[in-house]
Amino acid sequence: MLRFISALVIVAFVFTGSPAVAAGVTVNVDGQPLYLNPGPIERAGRVFVPLRSIFERLGASVVYQNGQINSTKGSTSVSLNIGSQQATVNGQPQVLDVAPFIIGATTYVPLRFVAQSLGAVVDYNGNTQLVAITSSGGGGGYAPPPPRPNHPPPMPPPAARVQLRNLEPAPNGTVNERNPRIAANFSPVAEGGSINVRLDGRDITWASNVSASGFSFRPSDALANGTHTIRVTGRGRSGAPFDHSWSFTTTGRPLPPPVVTPVQLRNQQPSPSSTVDNRFAVISANFAPEAEAASVRVRLDGNDITGRAGVWAGGFSYKPPAPLEFGSHSVRVNGRARGSGSAFDHSWSFNVRRSGPAPISLTIGQPNPDAAVGRTFTVAGSTAPNATINVIAGAAQGGAGLFNGNTTAGPRGNFQISVTLKALMGQQAVFVRITATDPSSSQTAQKSLQLRFRNASTTP
Repeated sequence: MLRFISALVIVAFVFTGSPAVAAGVTVNVDGQPLYLNPGPIERAGRVFVPLRSIFERLGASVVYQNGQINSTKGSTSVSLNIGSQQATVNGQPQVLDVAPFIIGATTYVPLRFVAQSLGAVVDYNGNTQLVAITSSGGGGGYAPPPPRPNHPPPMPPPAARVQLRNLEPAPNGTVNERNPRIAANFSPVAEGGSINVRLDGRDITWASNVSASGFSFRPSDALANGTHTIRVTGRGRSGAPFDHSWSFTTTGRPLPPPVVTPVQLRNQQPSPSSTVDNRFAVISANFAPEAEAASVRVRLDGNDITGRAGVWAGGFSYKPPAPLEFGSHSVRVNGRARGSGSAFDHSWSFNVRRSGPAPISLTIGQPNPDAAVGRTFTVAGSTAPNATINVIAGAAQGGAGLFNGNTTAGPRGNFQISVTLKALMGQQAVFVRITATDPSSSQTAQKSLQLRFRNASTTP
């Protein structure tokens, strides 16, 4: 690198702590002056020039992005990073005395390093303050700078090897169970894909939960009572390998298997073995405990209706888009329990029947029950439209009639019929039975009245 003994430059740098303008320095490339705007800057005895000025003048392409400078000339590639003394030339690491830096909108790179990396020769005349650069003219090749015994490159710090922290079970410890949790944390973090875990020489990596920060494993089968050894190998993020082991002892009985509660169906609609009239009846059920919603499948009469049903962890619901056929229907629901993953498969049936016509109504407006009537009186009321009305009147309820007559209700169901009785000696009451029959459905309705004769002792 270029060294300058200008007292003014050195004083300016020392007392301001900032790069100083390399006043009076001229840069020639192949005998032609290199015009720099802004001009060269001196830092720590090295001359820095604007990024693009030197690369492009030496016939190299340059790409600057996110603080990284990548330049190519023929088969030679150079890479630098803003603020870093680490650089590469053709993939080989190099160490800079001073890192590239940015002032305002200008990025500065070390002149000698860049020129020599691209195969140029650099000379400096201290008397004339002239930097003469002679380019190679071809594809370029990297000419390493002469040794600088006064400025040896700093050695990179040694990479920290991964250590194990928070070991379970504790090293040389004893646990009173045979299915203990085996775990450890990595410090610093490791390369997750390189980790290998062995228990008593057996690879358990595939059954362990492994990440860059640690691992954990719980044996599915009980360990034999006695001493067990864990070995963990791998690489750190720096690439440094590690290999650690520890031992522990197990005693006691194995843990009991976990209690798994199978999923049951609750509140099924329609109820199992029930009969419904609604051909659009909602089909639903609740899950207890909750199910893994994505695993649930619902079938109606063997057809998968899952995609048209609402399914969640707590149950499902389905409303038929078309009327159900009359007869028996079966519902089947299967899936897995949430958490435990245990399978369930349940079915139930219900029946849809044909609903008969609604019973007709019959209302008697005249006479009122227990009313006093003469030998001739009117029976009036309302029922189904166009219904046939039959009226029977007699001395006793259900006995032989003294009157039997018929009429037809009107379009709105209103009817009226006149009843004439032949009074019997001493008769005081009369019983009337009115029957309405709907001609469209044959449904019937019936009412009975008990009336009093107004003049029971009078004979016609």
